Amino acid sequence: MRAMFGLVALLVGVGVVVFLFAQHEIPVAREGKKAQDQARQISGRGQDGQAAVNSFQVEPKMRGNKLEALTVTGVTPGGALDDYGLKKGDQIVKIGDQKVSDISNDDPGLAKDMVHDAYQKSQSITVLRNGSEVMLPTAGKNHGGGLNDLTDVVGKTIR
Repeated sequence: MRAMFGLVALLVGVGVVVFLFAQHEIPVAREGKKAQDQARQISGRGQDGQAAVNSFQVEPKMRGNKLEALTVTGVTPGGALDDYGLKKGDQIVKIGDQKVSDISNDDPGLAKDMVHDAYQKSQSITVLRNGSEVMLPTAGKNHGGGLNDLTDVVGKTIR
């Protein structure tokens, strides 16, 4: 009988240790994954390891000699901008706070590089999709944090 109580006590003790380990280690692992995602995004790379600028293709939409928008002709599945929510057929009309049509030299290459920079800094990209403006990243979309919400070890926000 005493052996049975000893065995039950041992099992309860092991259960408590496992419970406490899970309560501490799972949140730490989640924070580690979040930090990894933030570092990947800041480096300008997607989950596939490729640079964000290489994860999508665009064609300039011009009105005369003026750049009006960038039409997305392809998005690499699993790439950085796919994770961000960009889709084939989207027309990028705003990058961060700047309209594509306001880019001073009307350079589509510069505009594409600006999309890459916006991804790195977790800034919004506004697209026309099915006639409506959509701001990316969309709510609930899983992507790394970027510079705007990177936190240090003690929880202070770094800006």
